[in-house]
Amino acid sequence: MLKFYVRRSSGEPYQKVATPPVDNVWIHGDTITSEDLHLLARTYGMDYNILRDVLDKNELPRVETKHDSLYVFVRTVQRAKHGKILTTPLLLVMHGNVFANVSTTQTSDYKLVAPNSSDVSLDTVGMFLGVFAAVVAEYEELMQRTSRYIHDTGQRLRSHEVTNDDFIHFVTIEDNLNEYRMNLNSMLVVAERLRETLKDSNDTEALEDILLYIRQLIVSIDSLNQSITSIRNAYGTIANNVLNQRMKTLTALTLLITLPNVFYGMYGMNIGLPFQDEPWSYAALIAFTLILVVSVFAIGRKKGIF
Repeated sequence: MLKFYVRRSSGEPYQKVATPPVDNVWIHGDTITSEDLHLLARTYGMDYNILRDVLDKNELPRVETKHDSLYVFVRTVQRAKHGKILTTPLLLVMHGNVFANVSTTQTSDYKLVAPNSSDVSLDTVGMFLGVFAAVVAEYEELMQRTSRYIHDTGQRLRSHEVTNDDFIHFVTIEDNLNEYRMNLNSMLVVAERLRETLKDSNDTEALEDILLYIRQLIVSIDSLNQSITSIRNAYGTIANNVLNQRMKTLTALTLLITLPNVFYGMYGMNIGLPFQDEPWSYAALIAFTLILVVSVFAIGRKKGIF
């Protein structure tokens, strides 16, 4: 669905209009269809062959120029079910005094520049840069949520509260980070190409800020991946150490249990044994084995074996 907004001056808020204006208009397209794209092509002379590429869910970020119009494809991101992310193409069009952002999803959920904002310039380049920055900010917001989850997992690792579900969820997080990286790298290339197109110094400075913004997010992705690897390695080391301690304890218990059984087994044989007819032999055997077990335990404890 297409929505049309106009503003008479920079101090006034945008106002929604029902009839598509031919100039000085912002076109906001949510869940658009091919009919909406045909309307844009007929009313404003935009290239339909380029516009229809936004319907392709796998369309990658790129820049197209035709008939003094600039078409920029980026990918917006939102959180889906079970911690996964969903990215979809968003087309930004600068056609004279007309600016349009259209997508097959509900782009208002991405916190793009609000239509009633009064502090956005009527200049289409300024609006384009504002929307571009807002799209990149969505990646940062989701990455911050990912960072908090990884940090929380690292804290719970100290108290051994990490479960297998956390490491299964790490697989989803790594898929998300790879998706972030691919899209941000593509949008970085787009921004670098736009640097050659924009001539105004203020616009160039704003674009440089976006380039720096994207590069910082890409570095953050590397840091988050490294954090996941560190947590996995630490968990593996802790698990191996715990297993070694348990095996050591079981070995010590086995030894202490085996020693008395050696003498109990000897006096269980049907042959003549020393002191077997003495009334105190049973008590002496029990006392001897207890002393032996305690002595072995004390020696092992002193030498750090137990």
